[in-house]
Amino acid sequence: MMSPAKNPLTQVRADLSGRADVEALLRRFYGRVLVDEMLGEPFAEVRARGVDSHIPTMCDFWETVLFRAGRYRGSALDAHRHVHHRTPLSSRHFIRWLITWNSTVDEMYCGPVAEHAKTQAARIAWAMHRRLAGGDARELDALVRRSPR
Repeated sequence: MMSPAKNPLTQVRADLSGRADVEALLRRFYGRVLVDEMLGEPFAEVRARGVDSHIPTMCDFWETVLFRAGRYRGSALDAHRHVHHRTPLSSRHFIRWLITWNSTVDEMYCGPVAEHAKTQAARIAWAMHRRLAGGDARELDALVRRSPR
């Protein structure tokens, strides 16, 4: 039998507390989405350039979202418009992205900032889908409503 100290399910997870935690979260998250059969195609450019070229920008983005670091200077919507023109993003893509994000956060972190990361991701997924697709999607709306507030 595995001792509680060695069982990852019983280990105490700390909250996200800074850039190093954000980077660790993003590396695990991108490790999953880059090989996901649904999300792999929208992330093809990231895979082609290498995740190491994408992580600093995403760290800036999430550090700004979570800790008001003021580091992100781009337009997330414009970046996703570019992807959407190449590979049309449907509600299914945003649902899979959000489920993958939430499960990765839950696996690694626990606390108010981790909950905020999931709430903000739900808001971002909903808003991006709405702006790119031009409307709502019942399944995504339901998932966003169930997300932590």
